[in-house]
Amino acid sequence: MIRLTTENTVKAVARCKQLKPRVKFIKDRLFAVQSANNSNVYQVSFDVKNGEKFGQCECKAAEKGLVCYHIVAGATANIYRQSLKLNK
Repeated sequence: MIRLTTENTVKAVARCKQLKPRVKFIKDRLFAVQSANNSNVYQVSFDVKNGEKFGQCECKAAEKGLVCYHIVAGATANIYRQSLKLNK
């Protein structure tokens, strides 16, 4: 899993805003994100440990330890879903 910080997500956020990938909820903290470049679909998951946020994706960029736009897209959906739980 990749530790998510403001610094290492800046480029991926910009790319995600540009490409607007589709995100599908699978189960708690697990999403399917469609690549904007082809028909590939990547599973993206999230975790929080000791207050630090982590994300994981199956794409080549994430395999190299980079935060990809798939993680950012999934994180956006995850943050929204988690906020719904808090508002109950």
